[in-house]
Amino acid sequence: MRLVGDADAMVTDLTLDSRQVDRHWMFCCIRGEHSDGHDFAAAAVEAGASVLLVERELSLAGFPAPVTAGAVAQAVVSDSRAATGWFAAAVHGHPTDDLITVGVTGTNGKTTTAQLIGDVLRHAGRRVEVFGTLNGRHTTPEAPDLQRRLAACRDNGVEVVVMEVSSHALALERVAGARFDVAVFTNLGRDHLDLHGTTERYFAAKARLFEPALSDVGVVNVDDVHGRLLFDSGTIPMRSCSIDDVSEVVVGATRLAYRWRGQRVSVGIGGGFNVLNSLAAAEACRALGLSEPVIAAGLSAAGPVPGRFEPIDEGQPFAVVVDYAHTPDGIREVLRAARATTVDGRVLVVFGCGGDRDSEKRPEMAAAAVADADEIVITSDNPRSEDPAE
Repeated sequence: MRLVGDADAMVTDLTLDSRQVDRHWMFCCIRGEHSDGHDFAAAAVEAGASVLLVERELSLAGFPAPVTAGAVAQAVVSDSRAATGWFAAAVHGHPTDDLITVGVTGTNGKTTTAQLIGDVLRHAGRRVEVFGTLNGRHTTPEAPDLQRRLAACRDNGVEVVVMEVSSHALALERVAGARFDVAVFTNLGRDHLDLHGTTERYFAAKARLFEPALSDVGVVNVDDVHGRLLFDSGTIPMRSCSIDDVSEVVVGATRLAYRWRGQRVSVGIGGGFNVLNSLAAAEACRALGLSEPVIAAGLSAAGPVPGRFEPIDEGQPFAVVVDYAHTPDGIREVLRAARATTVDGRVLVVFGCGGDRDSEKRPEMAAAAVADADEIVITSDNPRSEDPAE
């Protein structure tokens, strides 16, 4: 890093959005897909920014008066996106140093697994916060927002933060500056190739969570082919979970049960695919030091996860389930789980594909629906900038 200007400039917070800048904030200039943060530096300075994080030194000529060459500091780095996380962590006092943190990544099952980990830990008496799809615009917030939320957790007495960590977050350095006590891998399927380009690059992004720079211990579903590869090539201590870890499995529409490590477990969620999600949660809690009886009791007390194989009962004479399935594998697993729990075996599905996302997975999702449902209704699903009629 090269510092230009006032080396003693005060920084109280930071942001990627020039519209959020306040006095004594750092504005992080990041080159994005559609815009370049360097183009908004003048607006950030006018709003009160004391430091600009840049990849090239900016000329302050033409900036709002009375800005001079020394009035605003510039931290010049080779990668402003990566540096943002480290600056954010430093500004907020490196909050993950004072928290127990669990990161959950994978194509499907992140939300359910993270929520189950949180439920077990709460049942064990821990103060827990869960970050993820259910309570945020992004699965994993941008680095300044993430570190701000982590600091708030620390300051409010939270002991454990369980966080969904998306491939976007890993590829775009949103978790730079954070540290995870336990990292969990659920599975890898077709998704986000609009960002990563290939499955290999998608997997490589996920695998970054399991490097010593980010995490201490890994928990991996080794029944998944990419999970097995990750487990075998791990550079941190690894723990595995597998369907072979359980026996006497019973799966219903709203509950699943099995025997695990001598414990009888009954979890308040349906769907056979959730057996592995609950096992990943259990192994993560073991990695944090909880005993098998405590984990079994916590899983058995856990309730359904909103929007994840969630039953809707309004007195209708048929079962209705809502699920976030948004990948070919997700559609396939949900429909097969639904068929396994129906009385007459008929399955009707209503689904769509998100706009401005990997369009090549759409025919694969349709093929999964055709293969595993009796009737299909296709509708719009968050079209974003796309025209649903097209």
